[in-house]
Amino acid sequence: MIKLEQIFWHVWINGDLVPYQFARIHVLTHSLHYSGSVFEGERAYNGKVFKLKEHTERLIKSAEALGLKVPYNVDEIMKAHELVIKQNNIKDAYIRPLIWSGDESLNITNQYLSTNLLIAGIPSMPRSFEKGINLHVSHWRKAMPDSTPVQSKSAAQYNMAITSKKEAKALGYDDALLLDYEGYIAECTTTNIFFVKDKTLYTPIADRFLNGITRQTIIEIAKDLGLEVKEERLKLEQIEDFTGCFVTGTAIEVQNIDSIDLGNKKITFDDHQIADRLKEEYGRVVRE
Repeated sequence: MIKLEQIFWHVWINGDLVPYQFARIHVLTHSLHYSGSVFEGERAYNGKVFKLKEHTERLIKSAEALGLKVPYNVDEIMKAHELVIKQNNIKDAYIRPLIWSGDESLNITNQYLSTNLLIAGIPSMPRSFEKGINLHVSHWRKAMPDSTPVQSKSAAQYNMAITSKKEAKALGYDDALLLDYEGYIAECTTTNIFFVKDKTLYTPIADRFLNGITRQTIIEIAKDLGLEVKEERLKLEQIEDFTGCFVTGTAIEVQNIDSIDLGNKKITFDDHQIADRLKEEYGRVVRE
């Protein structure tokens, strides 16, 4: 694993390229205290960020949902990405844009605070695990859509994800499967989930959690390959009917799931053929 302090790249902050080790924020930064930041997770392949425009548009929408006034437009943010890639001679890397409120005040409202933007590149992590991973069903539930802006990729949304994954790892699992407030299957801590039966993919409707850009891409690829895709409310009891399972995300791309522990029983998945085909095709698409 690459330690962040070992990175010698430059970070783009509010229009300036700053050496990584000198990129700092104040301890009284509003977003640090109130989880009022939004971000994106992006991947650069061969020096080009995959679906950069879509990521940038979502970043701005996420910020606006939290009342953050972004001082840059889509084109300006995309050009800033290009500067980061050029300055650091990036080929393959994970890219993290972040928007946050400044340190002018600790009053709960952020409407009079400055809005800041950084773009950082991190040398790429492994694309996915060669073997399938195992999931544990978390007791934590996703928040109701009318209690938090679920389509905003905000730091606050990840508190439960951090806790759920930590608990799953402590129990010997690789990740946690999260349910929504009604008990339907939602997603994993940082990835979207798909199930396979025959030549059909089943995935939860993305109106109660973030509709991942990788998720959307995989759905497009699956349809191009002649697969049927059904977006439905899925219950845990239905899992036994499926032969395959995988998750998708920017960092992990496409990852097979070997099992899901429901607490009273463990469901295993042996059919990885479709997921492997989608993973192969996704790897081609991101490098086009």
